[in-house]
Amino acid sequence: MRTSVILFVVGLIVFSAFANRRLLIHSPDNHFVYLADSFLQGQLDLTRNPPHQNDWASYQELELKGASAEAHGPLVKGFFTRRKGKGNQFQTLSGALLEIPRRDRGQAKTRYFVSFPPGPAVLMLPWVAAVGYGANDVIFTVVFAGLNVVLIFAFLQLLTRLGHSLRTEKENLWLTALFAFGTAHLWCSVLGRVWFTALIVGVTFHLLYLYFAVDARRPLLAGAALAMAFATRASLVFAAVFFYWQLFLSEKGRALDSKERWRRFALFSAPCLAVGLLLLWYNAARFENPAEFGHTYLAGGTMPRIRDFGLMHFNFLDRNLHAALTLVPQIIDKPPYIQLSKHGMSLFLTTPALLLLFRPLRGHALSRSFAVAAGCVALPIAFYQNTGWEQFGFRFSLDFMPYLVGCLALGARPMTRWFRGLIIAGVLVNAIGAATFHRVGGLYGHHIADEPKR
Repeated sequence: MRTSVILFVVGLIVFSAFANRRLLIHSPDNHFVYLADSFLQGQLDLTRNPPHQNDWASYQELELKGASAEAHGPLVKGFFTRRKGKGNQFQTLSGALLEIPRRDRGQAKTRYFVSFPPGPAVLMLPWVAAVGYGANDVIFTVVFAGLNVVLIFAFLQLLTRLGHSLRTEKENLWLTALFAFGTAHLWCSVLGRVWFTALIVGVTFHLLYLYFAVDARRPLLAGAALAMAFATRASLVFAAVFFYWQLFLSEKGRALDSKERWRRFALFSAPCLAVGLLLLWYNAARFENPAEFGHTYLAGGTMPRIRDFGLMHFNFLDRNLHAALTLVPQIIDKPPYIQLSKHGMSLFLTTPALLLLFRPLRGHALSRSFAVAAGCVALPIAFYQNTGWEQFGFRFSLDFMPYLVGCLALGARPMTRWFRGLIIAGVLVNAIGAATFHRVGGLYGHHIADEPKR
């Protein structure tokens, strides 16, 4: 307990120091505060117009008249696609493309939504109820980041207690430092802003899930934690593979009798199913599509890559792999003589200790579970329409980073000076990100592969 308290305090101090003056006021992208206020007012769309147009979902409710009203009804919901040469095309929420002449267009009302899963907004409800739109999402994010320092340490210690890991407490502290300060977790923790808040809160519930899911020990708590995790980061629904693998394919899982296995399956699946159905209803109530969180309607549905390719497509794979694995800073001929890309940086530069994962392990069943789960979570990210822009490192790695650090905790990789040096290097690199991202504009550029084209 004493170590956990110390870790929480140290985390708060470090994250608060890097956040600095940001702690004084909410971020400019406090979408979850707006969503929490909408919930408190009994609405699913925003109760006031957003302060800017950055990553809000929206569509038009357009009144029709004349022949269009006779053909399609008095009201349609959707957006004008703005494709070149097809200015009259209106795409409805169901995906139908309508030709609506200007003479048939009546009044239009724009409805705005938060397209991100609502978990953090639900957690903010008491705070927003007390102080309204002044609720500070930066402080909210920093507190959850401090909890993550405690949770990753507890997870690593659990692996040692259960006999999966031979790491000492001191070695687990090094790995805790790696995760908390030597990955994207550091610079994402100090910004607030909807994208980074979602990642940090997602890590919190992901780590809770892993703590309860190892050896399929606490199925109900694991299911509840995972449900909250994918209600915050949709990609984390694929982390369910880790529990099911533990239950049905691991040696300890197979040692359980059939009745006990299915009992744990039911206990784990019940909260996931309940929250999953609630999220599907939430999506359908807003966008008439249970699978649509709203990203299709970013920029009013006119973002070219989403409009033309959808949210997932093979055309995005090359850019995403480049951003995650091979993107490096560029040397330029004017101060500061180096330029980072807002599309991120290779994981092997920001977290060089991950290079040690290339050393093969033998005989560690749990490491296979970690690897499979990491792959399942990372796969949809690889085909997603966004590299993570804007970012210092590849921020989406936080969705699968707990598994990679778990792999580093297992096996025969001694905590040598070289290992510790790589951890320290990662901390220093991410400290640069925490100190400069969204502060030193001239340090960041746009270089990456071209936008996908038809």
